[in-house]
Amino acid sequence: MPSTFTIADLVSDPTLDTRVLSGAEGADRTVLWAHSCEMANPDKWLGPHELLMTIGLCIPKGAQRQRDFIARLDDAGLAGIAVGDDGLAPRLTKAMLAEAAARRFPVLTTGPHTPFAAIGRTVAAANAERQTMGVLRLAKLYQVAGLRHHDQRRSADDLGEILGVRLTVVDDATGCVLIGRGLLGPAGSRAYALRTHRPTHLLIDADAPLDSLTLVHLAQILAVDATVAAQQAMARIDAGVAALERALEGRQDSRAELRRLWASDSGAFRAIATTCAIPLRLQMALAIAGLSTAAIDTDGRILIIAPAHEIDGVRRIVEELCPESGVSAEHRDLGDVSGAIAEATAEHAEVWGRGSHWREFRGERVSLVSRSRSEAAQIVATVLGPLSGDEPRYVALRETLFEFLENDLHWNRTAAALGMHRQGLVYRLNQVEAITGRSVRRTKDLSELWLARTAWRQFRQAGVQEPEHSAPNRAV
Repeated sequence: MPSTFTIADLVSDPTLDTRVLSGAEGADRTVLWAHSCEMANPDKWLGPHELLMTIGLCIPKGAQRQRDFIARLDDAGLAGIAVGDDGLAPRLTKAMLAEAAARRFPVLTTGPHTPFAAIGRTVAAANAERQTMGVLRLAKLYQVAGLRHHDQRRSADDLGEILGVRLTVVDDATGCVLIGRGLLGPAGSRAYALRTHRPTHLLIDADAPLDSLTLVHLAQILAVDATVAAQQAMARIDAGVAALERALEGRQDSRAELRRLWASDSGAFRAIATTCAIPLRLQMALAIAGLSTAAIDTDGRILIIAPAHEIDGVRRIVEELCPESGVSAEHRDLGDVSGAIAEATAEHAEVWGRGSHWREFRGERVSLVSRSRSEAAQIVATVLGPLSGDEPRYVALRETLFEFLENDLHWNRTAAALGMHRQGLVYRLNQVEAITGRSVRRTKDLSELWLARTAWRQFRQAGVQEPEHSAPNRAV
């Protein structure tokens, strides 16, 4: 690229009758274009390295408003402002000129006999070679955009390489990066709203050498890419929600839906229970990453089902966005979705508020319990009978039994944990045996009681309605 035309070059031309009022230290600013604008908020219409020329109609009155006006022009990356000296502009306050000086933002005054067109032609002629290069660059931009594959559209590295900038498109509602890598230069970034179906913004490095023409065409290309990326992500989210809701309802067609979502016949999967300040952000992040997850937001908790081979990728995103998460063991039967959710929910309850990012299920794996919700409910009702009810007496007996099992049948330790005498514990367990018809001294009966305890703990913590009890039955 040829050497650039600057503010200093402009004011050094005596035929243009233009001098610096303030911000002389910014005289080395590049001027790629000069444009006249009298509309309010000209910073919305002009871009980086462009000179605003005005007779003053767009300049507000008052010290603070003029100070803010200069700040907006500088933040937008303009090269400077040239004000016509023909008496139409409001008085330029000391505050405005001081703000310009502090920002090294050139404020120029142009004599009444110099038409703005003369300044425009001078800038255009000085940048003619650069403009030719710019047109060729736009042609290359569209050529590359038409030949890209999915990964290139998502990264925008190819476009950034042509323009010499780093590009990021962010979804406004979730803060998720739709395009790019979210990297910013040391000088920060400038944001430009894109015309997309979902509100999005393009972020580019604040010192990026882009003129407004290039920026307009770049925004058009990225708006198309961002719209496609967002629509694909939302479609994936909706498909996952529908499949997981059907799975939790026990519908048979949910298995085929999950397999289609995973694009695999493998049924190996795991469940994650977590929370996130913006649930849609987590769902969007998982979908944008191309992960075959099904995630729903229910009662303040996000439940996720993910194929086992993608669990590492899911973990990276979940740990970045969520404070604590509970994770199930690996399941292979898609009829076990409710059981996997129960395991994950139980683990999440254990780490809630403790800052443990990722806690995996290490408890018992009994396939009969986790095969389906109705089957587990039947086990609880069959083994515990009335002890599955909410009457205070049955609650106390049930909790005593569970504590005894948790303490590996250790009488003294269980009594101490419950804060009661050993004889009281003996009395309660005798009542448990009488009601359930099962003995805490027989291995077979203990295995059934442990099975019921596992089902109860898992599904009660998952928020499943408790089963109706039935009469004691020796067969499980």
